[in-house]
Amino acid sequence: MTDDRLKLVVLAALLHDVGKPLERGEIFKEARKDELYLESCPDAKGNTHHTHLHAAHTAAFLDWLEQRFDCLRSLPDKDWKTWCASHHRNDMTGMEESVVRISDRLSSAERDEGTYYQKDIHRRTLLEPVLERVSIDGAPAREATSFRYPPARLASDRQSLFPVEGTELRVGGRSLGLKKMPGAEGPVADPKAWSHLVAENSDLIVEAYASLCQGLMSEIDALSEKCPDLPLGDLLVCLTTLLERYFSNVPSATNLRNPDIGLFDHLRTAAAIAQALYLHLEHDGRKMVALPQDDPEPRWILACGDFSGIQKFIYNLTNKGAAKGLRGRSFYVSHFCRVCADFILRELGLTRAALLYNSGGKFYLLLPAHLEKNLRDVRARVNEGLLEEFGGDVFFGMGLAPVSARMFSMGNMHEAWKEAALDLERDRLRKFLNKGTFPPGFFEPRQDIDPTKPCRVCGSQASAQDKELDEVERDGETVFRCSACKKTEKLGKVVADTAAVVTLYGEGPDERRFLAKMDEDGSRTFELPSLHLRYLMVPEDRLDLLAGERLDGHCSFVNPFADASFKKLSLPKCGVSSLYLGKWKKTAKEGAGGGSGPWDFGDYAANVGKESIERLGILRMDVDNLGMIFIRGLEFPERENKGWGAAASENGRTKRRKMASISRMATLSRQLDHFFCGYLPVLLEQPDFEDCQIVYAGGDDLFIIGPWDRLPELAATIRSEFRRFCCLNPSFSISGGMTLQRAKYPIYKGAQLSGAAEKAAKEARSQWDAGSGGHQKDGFCFLGVPILWEDFPMARKIKKLLEEDIRENRGLLSFLSRMTVENKALAEEARRTTGAGVAKAWDSIAWGPWRWRTAYHLRRRFKRDEQKIETWSRLLFANQCENNESKLPVYAWLEMPLRWTQFLHRRQGG
Repeated sequence: MTDDRLKLVVLAALLHDVGKPLERGEIFKEARKDELYLESCPDAKGNTHHTHLHAAHTAAFLDWLEQRFDCLRSLPDKDWKTWCASHHRNDMTGMEESVVRISDRLSSAERDEGTYYQKDIHRRTLLEPVLERVSIDGAPAREATSFRYPPARLASDRQSLFPVEGTELRVGGRSLGLKKMPGAEGPVADPKAWSHLVAENSDLIVEAYASLCQGLMSEIDALSEKCPDLPLGDLLVCLTTLLERYFSNVPSATNLRNPDIGLFDHLRTAAAIAQALYLHLEHDGRKMVALPQDDPEPRWILACGDFSGIQKFIYNLTNKGAAKGLRGRSFYVSHFCRVCADFILRELGLTRAALLYNSGGKFYLLLPAHLEKNLRDVRARVNEGLLEEFGGDVFFGMGLAPVSARMFSMGNMHEAWKEAALDLERDRLRKFLNKGTFPPGFFEPRQDIDPTKPCRVCGSQASAQDKELDEVERDGETVFRCSACKKTEKLGKVVADTAAVVTLYGEGPDERRFLAKMDEDGSRTFELPSLHLRYLMVPEDRLDLLAGERLDGHCSFVNPFADASFKKLSLPKCGVSSLYLGKWKKTAKEGAGGGSGPWDFGDYAANVGKESIERLGILRMDVDNLGMIFIRGLEFPERENKGWGAAASENGRTKRRKMASISRMATLSRQLDHFFCGYLPVLLEQPDFEDCQIVYAGGDDLFIIGPWDRLPELAATIRSEFRRFCCLNPSFSISGGMTLQRAKYPIYKGAQLSGAAEKAAKEARSQWDAGSGGHQKDGFCFLGVPILWEDFPMARKIKKLLEEDIRENRGLLSFLSRMTVENKALAEEARRTTGAGVAKAWDSIAWGPWRWRTAYHLRRRFKRDEQKIETWSRLLFANQCENNESKLPVYAWLEMPLRWTQFLHRRQGG
């Protein structure tokens, strides 16, 4: 086996169904009449009827692609094109073509029952969101979905990322005319009559597919013109980037009742399966022509890698120089997590095809089973480097789970996902257990530490050799910085204007010359000694210097360049991908910090409203029950009559079929990551939120700082957008916690407090036994008061009413504040003396004296203004506002809008 042969197998698997959108967009139409290309289709010889005609389009595309890159054109044989295009032909019995064929079937074997055929159905079907189909904890599953993805190029904007109500979907400003089918939730007598959100006129969809395919091919043309001699491995990376960009919103299969798997996710999971299977067979010396779908042999392993301690590392800062350190640390650890997966794959001799997911400090790899020992050895080496660099604060944990063909085909990948997660938890309890991990003398007392001279930024007591003497700051005091803080502060200075990140694996003459040209003073070059690599932060004004550079490395273009066409970018000769970051502000506005330097915490705190109290706001949010969604949420109603009958039942309950396939789980994780990493930075460009800053966003959670008065509405907007992104599916929710702090208050304390607030928000619903949609979270905690998101609009209304009166006097606000403090004390007393829970404690005072006192105060204050008396009475006593009723009683959470109003007007009237 040669290295190139493995890459060609991966390439064949990655492109095996590329002909589907080409056929739908009528690209390479001539291939359908070419006998040479038709040989790729089943029954092409000796028959007049050919099936799977997209294979002919695939074959034509491969010829087109081959002519554009030296690494393909110079191959001595062209077998890889046969492996790719002829995967539907069962008479192709070579090992490589068999591996591609098997991998395609394992990647797609989980598809729903309910296949059917209508003329041109492949040109009339759009991608259905798997997000809409998820259901957990008994929440009713949507048996007929309402949303579809637009057939658009993927970018970080709302138009291409968000699914759209099918009946409202438009392409190029023109309506597709999709209609909901009556009775789509129930049994269908004639599958050929299925019309639920299926386009009657395919012309617009054909145009959209043609535009997508032409866009893909024009970017490949640009890549070939700029880098015709791109190595095969780097070409794989670039093609994967472009396939994700153009085929993520394209359905893999169109003749299904529920076409919810994107073509890109099918292609990349097939490539992952093929790579591992091919190496497994090579290792065993076997040649496989077929693999039973119920084969129980664990030929693959799913590896879950996770970095614990990274949040502690990010936020472990005092506030001297902390803003620079915070943004530097945030990028440092996120980039470390991204490139660690690549490091492991390179050490194992694998391509990036094995990477199923990488975000939020966690990644999943699909590997051949025989490489488990090699994987553990590489992991041990990474941890040795982390131990030396971070002194045990950051640990690379790993969980493994065996995977068989049966798990792929039966939709049981959730079992591997769950087992890998459990194994990861066990591994976390045995940190640095491997022998030889600890360097000599690690546990011996340090003799080179001066406890009177801690690092001024993080407070650590590093060795004297690890310190850099800073200038005297005040009163003759000499202060120090540890090496980690020096590095991350330096990194924090350049993150704001970074347009690309070039990661260098090698240290050859090309790399040395490149760094000397791009970074003369070394101010933008950094090392990851744990992974034996360097990376360069390239500013926008130096992007042109990347053109044509041959590098042993990888280039990630940062938003907005992450969405830019290859035609508009200066491309180096290496793998290219996209990277989305919450961009940091370059210049401070007039405020506490003032001047023209980068924003610091004082600038965020000072840029509040003129009457508001000056405070820095910290917001943390994350998706509720995400682990449960992956493990139990992908079970869909089982239907009789091969998917077209009524939903089957058992003991009076709807039977569910396990559908947690590798492609469906890959689709779900990729889409969620795009929301947090791609869309949120765009959301924060809106005028209302432009002064807010993402410190960390990835996977399923985020950390944002900003002027405190912007953050409550930002949190509500994120929640609203997330619900819309998830098709208003009640199984998806997001909870958040927000705190206020002075600019000089230690950021790590603020992070801890906002984390505690987020935890309180997640617990509020269960404490009140106020379930919603089958789950028990979906809350927000602000100013120490947890509420449910359903009640936030009413809290906003109370704030608005108070602000309308605050300029005349503060009497009502003062009275309600005193009343709320008294009620809170009574509720706490009830809990303490009776042992009652939160709900019962508040219920015990529901008819207490506060009611008549409040009614009397309202009458006295508003006198003859019956409308205001009625409004406030309905709010406080009936929990109603504009015909909406709060989920929890208003008097129990009234403290939040009261304090919100007070802080917004602290400077007015004292």
